[in-house]
Amino acid sequence: MAKINLRNFDLNLLVIFDALMTERNVSRAAEKVFLSQPAMSHALNRLRTLLDDKILVKTEKGLMPTPRALAMELPVRESINQIQQSLFFPEPFDPLNSQRRFVIFSVEHFEWVVLPDLLHRLEEIAPEVSIDLEILGEDIPEAELASGHMHFAVGLEGLYEVPKRLRSQTLLEGSFVIIARKDNPKVAGQITPEQLAELEHVYYSELPHQVKLGPFSPLSLVDNWYHEKNIEPKIAYRAASYFPAAQVVSKTDYIMTLPRRIAHMLAETLDLKVIAPPEDFTTFKLNLIWHPLYEKAPAHIWLRGQLLELAQQLEQ
Repeated sequence: MAKINLRNFDLNLLVIFDALMTERNVSRAAEKVFLSQPAMSHALNRLRTLLDDKILVKTEKGLMPTPRALAMELPVRESINQIQQSLFFPEPFDPLNSQRRFVIFSVEHFEWVVLPDLLHRLEEIAPEVSIDLEILGEDIPEAELASGHMHFAVGLEGLYEVPKRLRSQTLLEGSFVIIARKDNPKVAGQITPEQLAELEHVYYSELPHQVKLGPFSPLSLVDNWYHEKNIEPKIAYRAASYFPAAQVVSKTDYIMTLPRRIAHMLAETLDLKVIAPPEDFTTFKLNLIWHPLYEKAPAHIWLRGQLLELAQQLEQ
């Protein structure tokens, strides 16, 4: 396909293209960029001619983008955002008076270990700043990070593949331990691989419940260790959250593998004991992930710094 000469291409059409791809509706896209519906329809026809592609096609479910339009969507949106940022000098961020809302998608481990201290700190230094926490899905949501609708993702290294265009930094490093009921006679001190194979487990993964494949899948760091040791754990119960899973352990002879910090939190409130895993048991890293489009934005820099500083304190 011949290259398009940008001198003959109305770059305003890229803004219109982005609105059409976001809304998947000509009327709503027109409102978004302050055009009339006839003007938007005319612009869509110009795009179709210039790109020699339908862009959006009518279906029973409404307008659907073509494969080429889908391939263009994220690069075009990122380019528009970069241009917008280059045109405006960012205002300083004043956390004490800001009413900024930050959106973070994370695994449950972050919610247990980092979020309480973060919110405590915000009460003191940024009382009107709020955090919206969403559970991270199967993939890192690059499009949401690029659009600015979401500010950070927090995922486990080895379970989540970070897209090449995103930035990533280790937030926390940690280890796993085993929990069992305090008076469980089957385990004490340090558990052996043989015991891990014999005892029944409560199974939990940091990935969303609907994509868990269980033992011998690549979706869990612990599963990978079992696979290397040729151990197939006996799963008595599959849990979707730490606390109810630990409650089951406190009432049964089941055991459960989970991060060390969370294990000790649960042992303080439930009838549990914490048991050391085998010597070569797997460890993990919790990564902070963001889009480079926003890494120089003052508010983004501030919150990133708060998170990394809190994590460093937790490591001490």
